[in-house]
Amino acid sequence: MNRIKAYRAGIAAVILIVSQWACQAPLSPPATATPAATRTAHPTATVSATEVAYLAAIARMSDDEIMAGIQTSLDKYAEAHKNNDPELLETVVDQQNKPLRRVVRNRFNDFQASYQAGDAEVHFEVIEIIRREYGFVLAHFARDDGYEGEWSFRYVDGRWVISEPSVEQIGRPVWTETDHFSFTTYPWADDVNPFIMELMDTARENVEAILGKVPAQKVKVVIMPIYGLYPLNPTNFAAGYWQGVEPRDDEIQIYIPYSFPFQYYDSELGWDGELRQTLTHEYTHLTHTRSFDNAGVSAEGLYEGLAEYVAGVQENSLQACDAMANGTMIPILDETTDTNPQDLMHMYQLEENFGLSYRFAASLVEFTIENYGGLEGYWKLAKTLDKTGDFKEAVQEAFGISYDEYNQQWQTWLKGKC
Repeated sequence: MNRIKAYRAGIAAVILIVSQWACQAPLSPPATATPAATRTAHPTATVSATEVAYLAAIARMSDDEIMAGIQTSLDKYAEAHKNNDPELLETVVDQQNKPLRRVVRNRFNDFQASYQAGDAEVHFEVIEIIRREYGFVLAHFARDDGYEGEWSFRYVDGRWVISEPSVEQIGRPVWTETDHFSFTTYPWADDVNPFIMELMDTARENVEAILGKVPAQKVKVVIMPIYGLYPLNPTNFAAGYWQGVEPRDDEIQIYIPYSFPFQYYDSELGWDGELRQTLTHEYTHLTHTRSFDNAGVSAEGLYEGLAEYVAGVQENSLQACDAMANGTMIPILDETTDTNPQDLMHMYQLEENFGLSYRFAASLVEFTIENYGGLEGYWKLAKTLDKTGDFKEAVQEAFGISYDEYNQQWQTWLKGKC
């Protein structure tokens, strides 16, 4: 789905005057949902005389002028990544927005620590723009590798920089109850909120169809228009599941597709297809926790790999195979050290290629399910690991083969996926 076209066809077909936007009530939730109480509101944004002058200046710019300025910034963004130039990166990021600066810089650092750094040269092309409230402009762009993205920009000191609204500007939060979820949404994203709520239901159905059961609990879901809403969040996810002490405290957080944390989406899948997979991944984690007693969760590769498997991300094994063919391998077990192992069983402490580790973990789970009894084989390995506390012993007991043989079989299977 092209979100900008959906936006133009939906509630935001007319850009609201800033003063009207600042005082209007949150828009109504979808007709299929039952409204509930509104949570404590964030302060309403105000507009200064300086901002009024700024908005007037933006209004005088043509769309072509704005697109050209954003294109220049995206060119510099790509150049900064290619040449590992953090100073150039800073010139295209809103320096007044500290949370956004943090997520942009951390993702830049992650890329520079990945196997792709120095080899990948990506070009961006602005396709279209939407003028939004408070002088923000939403740019829809394509990359030459088949991915697209939609980010917000703001005009600062003569250039268009990657930015996002403040907490005050995104509007008052609204709490909406449905059959399976309690949603918190914000008016800034009311053009996509109903679609994301539907995708959350689809994710639940996908998990139930593959794993056979899902929790009965109603889950809290926060649809977040900006990173600055929770500025202490990790910087490397588009959606996340947070386990509470009790099931009622569990929460899934989702960044909207035109926020910087969402990053890019496959142009063939569209943002909705990409997000459907992501939400299926996160709901798999919740189901793993609440319906399968966290079996095997100590092995982080099994935990994340299952979520990717259920989400149906087809390119996982191909990308892992490609990385292995190019000399980058993340092993099941790192047997060179006892203090800081760099392997799939300890994914969360990897010092580099963390994103790639999901590909290897997914391939390991796919291999296990395909060759050792389907999902029953996966759960058998997971439960045996809980009992033995040792992955090698668990493989031997669950499948009757040594870890070395299992490891070799996986790598041979993976080589055939390229």
